[in-house]
Amino acid sequence: MSRGGRQIAKAATLVMALFIVSRVLGLVRQVVIGALFGTSGDLDAYLAAARIPEMIFLIVAGGALGSAFIPAFADHLAKEDHAGAWRLASAVINLALIALTATSGLTALLAPVLVRTVIAPGFDPPHQALTTGLLRLMLISPIIFGVSGIVMGALNAHQHFLLPALAPSFLNLSLIGAAWLLAPRMGVRALAVGYVVGAVLHLLVQVPGLLLHSARYVPTLGLDNPGVREVGRLMAPRVLGTAITQLNFVINNSLASMMGEGAVSAINYAWLLMLLPQGVFAQAVGTAAFPTFAEQAARGERDELRGTLAATLRAVLFLSLPAMVGLLVLGRPLVGLLFERGAFEASSTEAVAWALAFYALGLVGHSGLEIIARAFYALHDTLTPVRVGGIAMGLN
Repeated sequence: MSRGGRQIAKAATLVMALFIVSRVLGLVRQVVIGALFGTSGDLDAYLAAARIPEMIFLIVAGGALGSAFIPAFADHLAKEDHAGAWRLASAVINLALIALTATSGLTALLAPVLVRTVIAPGFDPPHQALTTGLLRLMLISPIIFGVSGIVMGALNAHQHFLLPALAPSFLNLSLIGAAWLLAPRMGVRALAVGYVVGAVLHLLVQVPGLLLHSARYVPTLGLDNPGVREVGRLMAPRVLGTAITQLNFVINNSLASMMGEGAVSAINYAWLLMLLPQGVFAQAVGTAAFPTFAEQAARGERDELRGTLAATLRAVLFLSLPAMVGLLVLGRPLVGLLFERGAFEASSTEAVAWALAFYALGLVGHSGLEIIARAFYALHDTLTPVRVGGIAMGLN
């Protein structure tokens, strides 16, 4: 095995273990939420509202920025320019804060109109009002997640995976605690509170990693910094690709809102179940592989990069194919075993299992994309994955 392959295998083992912990907690979260809310209209409102803050974060400062930031940050580290690396990180954080604050503020202002016309046009007026209130409460979270995502990228570029991989577990713990302790008094609003608190914990758990690597904050926008311009150049196509993907989710929820109470909840339960194996296998390995891809690309080691990509892709496909078959064959009993209790009734199980069967068919493709797209990003090619994503969106 090559040095790059060994490096990825070591990092992937750690990240995969922590991803498993996070996914188990995520499953516990859904079991608790399912027992309390089932596939009710209130949960539909929360899920429809939560999609928008997540979309804002992912488009402005999530996967788009991370895929552009890590290669540029890794370039500085490869040249032993640590001061330049942290100047770049500071500038990107500051610009992301400005963009996310402005976007969240405008969305809060327009929330009633967006809910009625785009987010949940099929909800009745009381649930549209509930969706609007939940959305406004959760719009602080993209700002926090934006900073946390950049910190995560900087730590991953340093081959530091422990704290970033732990961060999602704290978000899940916050939601579990809010559902368990606050929902009896606050109803579904407790989930919105737990989501915001979880965003704060997601950031704070990574702060020790910044101290370990002697991070230095610089109050600059870096508009004259070539690295910032490079991040912007790489990010632009990825923003478009992420927007296409997220628009797909918003359209799905919008259409589901017209299909009766519980439809939004059903497709979201099914999607999260499909993401369980994808997160454990593809996202964990992809997260561990990306810094190595970026290092090999920065050094011009194309042959090594091709070999590392091929080995990583084989491993992910080897793991994801049996998982896909398992979800197709055992989907109905799995949903019943996990969720059918409390407010989650047999009719909810049937709806979720039906949606899961179709989502499972895409598991292998989603898993492979996690790896292949990162290889393109490491080569500073963010346009090719966008083109592929646009074609996939059109087919969908």
